[in-house]
Amino acid sequence: MRAAGCGLATQLTCGGRPRAAPSVGTSSRWFFWPRCWPGGMRRSKEGALGRGAGAELCVRLSRARGLWLDEALSYRGHMTRGTPTSADQHLIDIMATHDVKLSVARLERWRTAGLIPRPGPGTLIRSSGKLIYRWETVALVSGLLTCASSARRLDDLVLLAFFNDVKVPAQRVKVSLAKTFFPRYFARREEEHQELENIPQDDRDAATPEYNWAEVAGALDMRDGAAVKQMRANLKRRPRYENETRSEVNGRIHGILTWLNHPELPLDDQPLMADLRAALAFDGPSEGSRAAWTLAAICHSQQRAVRRETCAEERLHHLLAVEEDDLRRMRELVLEWFDAMWFTASEGRLHHHGVNSAAEARAAGGILVEWVSQRQVHPPGSRPAQIFLDSLRGLWFLCGMGDSSGGEGRAAFAARTGSHGTHTKRWLGPPQTGEQW
Repeated sequence: MRAAGCGLATQLTCGGRPRAAPSVGTSSRWFFWPRCWPGGMRRSKEGALGRGAGAELCVRLSRARGLWLDEALSYRGHMTRGTPTSADQHLIDIMATHDVKLSVARLERWRTAGLIPRPGPGTLIRSSGKLIYRWETVALVSGLLTCASSARRLDDLVLLAFFNDVKVPAQRVKVSLAKTFFPRYFARREEEHQELENIPQDDRDAATPEYNWAEVAGALDMRDGAAVKQMRANLKRRPRYENETRSEVNGRIHGILTWLNHPELPLDDQPLMADLRAALAFDGPSEGSRAAWTLAAICHSQQRAVRRETCAEERLHHLLAVEEDDLRRMRELVLEWFDAMWFTASEGRLHHHGVNSAAEARAAGGILVEWVSQRQVHPPGSRPAQIFLDSLRGLWFLCGMGDSSGGEGRAAFAARTGSHGTHTKRWLGPPQTGEQW
């Protein structure tokens, strides 16, 4: 599960208070940072689609399921001015006692979007001769107002409130999850197909589809500036690599990321494993490698799951079918992952990291949508945070099995991969003797 760029996970590993996370985008794995996270699903083979393809897909499938997602997707909000009802005035007065301004127009906007209930027999009670909202609605409005100052877009508000335990209607949460996830999902697909086209046809034909897609994912992971910078610095500290050019070192890093995205690491490829050990530098200070460890663990986690095909229609189908209780349980799993990342980044000093901004809410929403599908390829009871930590421990174990002094020399690397790690001669790993993926 992934988005191009560093992402929140890398920011957490760089120390200090995290900056606002970038917009979330994904691939068919599960983590939303460099991609989207511990997954195991093989990438779906959708073609490159237009910018609005995600929204169009949501509309089409929601109509088929009889949901009002299409209405929400086209919603732009409208202002209503006039005398408030007694129920609305009661809400306004309660918020005013806490020095929070609430307008009739905002209430109507939230009602139109499905965030709060409309007045009716099931939502109003009589008190002191007046009809007022039940306390559940009062708590909901209060929670939305608390989050509204940090979220300008309606869908950001829904997700931020949801991840802060505000009782937003589950169906409206799924609408916002779909609207946030799928446009970025198709943007990621488009980037992958563009990267695939950059590989010469002869090279694509000579490799397996799994390797080609792994190389594409590795190329996109090279955009993770913090992680790649740390890997580059770790390699250059080794005597064997210190005289290599930047492009040659980047070629090694791309090769490492390619095989981390492959269904299986080539453990018998001693030069590659030596490069991996040197790039991750588990034997060095943690502050110089946290981002590299995070990216590598995210990639490696997909190698620990069953692999199968997926597509956007299937993902949306699974999301819309999630029951409310299940949706809230998955929210807790996502929040647990945030806490685990924060705990790891702070080296055990901090235990909790809340979802405090719209960008973090989008990132958390992307993880949740990915996990809706990804949980099917992991053993029952799996938890995203534990998958990540197990992947990190697994890499630490693999890197501790051999000599960390470095891999082959510069000339041998150039002969094996082609000039400067380009596609002129690709290294596809040791001969395949086992099962074909």
